[in-house]
Amino acid sequence: MDSKFYLVGDIVIDVSLFDNAEKKMRLGGIAHAMRGFWALNRECVISYFVPEFLNKEVIQFSKHHGFDKIEQLGTVIGAPYVFLIGSVKETGDQEYDFLLREKVEIEYNYASLKTTKNNDNILFIAGNYDVYELIEKRYKKSKLHIDLSNNINTFSDIPNCKFETIFISTSSNLFLDNYNDSFEAFCGLFEKFCNVLVLKENRGGSRIYDFVSKQNYKIPSITQPIVHSVGVGDVYNACYVSHYEKKGIEHAGYLASWVASEYALTTFPDDFKKNIARVLQAQIKNLISMGGCSLPWENRNSCSIYIAAPDFDYLDTTIIDNLVSALEYHNFRPRRPIKENGQISENSTREERGLAFVEDINLIAECKILIAIYMNDDPGTMIELGYARANGIPCLLYDPFSKAKNNMLIEIPNTVSSELDVIISEVFNLISKINE
Repeated sequence: MDSKFYLVGDIVIDVSLFDNAEKKMRLGGIAHAMRGFWALNRECVISYFVPEFLNKEVIQFSKHHGFDKIEQLGTVIGAPYVFLIGSVKETGDQEYDFLLREKVEIEYNYASLKTTKNNDNILFIAGNYDVYELIEKRYKKSKLHIDLSNNINTFSDIPNCKFETIFISTSSNLFLDNYNDSFEAFCGLFEKFCNVLVLKENRGGSRIYDFVSKQNYKIPSITQPIVHSVGVGDVYNACYVSHYEKKGIEHAGYLASWVASEYALTTFPDDFKKNIARVLQAQIKNLISMGGCSLPWENRNSCSIYIAAPDFDYLDTTIIDNLVSALEYHNFRPRRPIKENGQISENSTREERGLAFVEDINLIAECKILIAIYMNDDPGTMIELGYARANGIPCLLYDPFSKAKNNMLIEIPNTVSSELDVIISEVFNLISKINE
C-alpha cells in the first residue's frame, strides 16, 4: 500500500526587498514545499495555519496546483504573517524580518480531523504552532519527519517523540550553537530524536546519517549562481520524504539535491516543473556520476582566502566588508592583508615597506584562493592578482561596478563577475575541487 503524504505548517507571505533582484511577493512557508510536491507529481494533503484574510488565496493556490485535499488546522491572529527578506540569494545573512512575530496567536481547528495511519508520511515544517500537541492528537501513529530551521532554537524545543527524519541547516541557531567541528558528535545529539539526520549545508551539499544502519552519506550540491534561495531547503525536504522509501536514503538525497537546485533557478513554478520533468527522466546513477560541490562546514574555515583590494582607511570599504561578511557567514576564512599586516603610507620607512611586502607575499602563499575586488585602478590589487595566478593559485575577480574591460584583467582570473552570488558560488566550487 502506497504512503499518503501530509505537509504540515504555516503559510506566510514572502516579500523580497533587496539584492537587486526582482521585487516579488508570493506565498511562502510550506507553499515552497507544496510547489516541490506538485512539480514531482506527488499527491499530498496540505494541512496549514494561516490568517483568515489569506485563506481564500491559499485555497485558490492549492487547487491551481492540483491539491484537492487541504485542511486548515488553525487560524492565525495578531500578526499579518509577512516575511520581509533582505537577501533572497543568501550570499550572506538573509536578514529575515517576520512582522509582529511576538504577537502571533493561533486558534486551533483540528478536533474533528481523523487520525492518520501507520503508513502515512507526515512532513512538518516547524513554525509558530505546537508540533508536539498536533502529533499527540493526530499524527503519532505515522512516520514523522520535521525540519527544525524555524522556531526551534534549543534541544528542549524539539518535540519529545521519535522522528523518522530530522532536517536541519547550517543557518539554523540550533546548528550554530551546538556544532563543534565534528559531524559525528553533532549527530550524537540527535540520536534519541530520530532515525535519520539530514544536515543541509547550503551550497556545500548535505550530509545524512542513518542511526539504524550506522551509515553516513555525503550528498553534493549542484552549486551555481541562483535567482533565490528562499524555500529551497523545504523543496529538498519534500523530494526526500516522497522518495526515500522507494529509492533509499542515498538516492533520495541525490535527487533532492538536484530538485532543490532547480527550485533556486526560478521563481516561476511552471518553469520549475518543466525543469524537474527533465531531472526525473534521468537515471539516478547518471545524476550521481555528474558530481557536484561537497564542502563540509568544518572544512571551510581552514581555507584561507586572500582579499586583494584597496582596503585603505581613507576609502569607503563597504564593498569589501560585504564580501568578507558573506564569506564568514558560510564559515570561510577571508584574509585582509592591510588589516593584518598594516597599511603603508608615504612616510613609511624602507624597512617597514619591505616587511609589509614579505608578509603579504607569505599570506598569499597561505591562501587557497585569491579574490581581487576591482573598485578602482589600484596597482597593488592588480599585482597581487597576477602574482597569485602565476603561482598557480586560483583567482576570482569581483567587479561590482562592471568596469573590467582590459583583456589581461579579464583573462587572468578563473571567473570575473559583478554579482556577489557568482563569486560566493565559485568559492564553494573551487575549494571543493582543491580539497578533492
